[in-house]
Amino acid sequence: MRTGIIIKIFLLAFIISCSVLFVQAQDPGDPFSGSGSGGGNPGGAPGGGVPVDGGLGLLLAAGVGYGVRKAYNYRKHKVKSEN
Repeated sequence: MRTGIIIKIFLLAFIISCSVLFVQAQDPGDPFSGSGSGGGNPGGAPGGGVPVDGGLGLLLAAGVGYGVRKAYNYRKHKVKSEN
């Protein structure tokens, strides 16, 4: 029964993290002219900020999955050692 719950949690985390991959970025335009949807960034780095969300979401999902697995193994080992 617990494995079904764990599989559902992993599936939910996978779906949420994959939805990040389908997000389309806007065209930043010319970073030096100040035009375009992204606007200019005078005095800053060309192209504006760094998109961190995609990789960060996958890393977070992997960390949650790893933590759930470690907790499951810990409880399983604890129950086995008590019997």
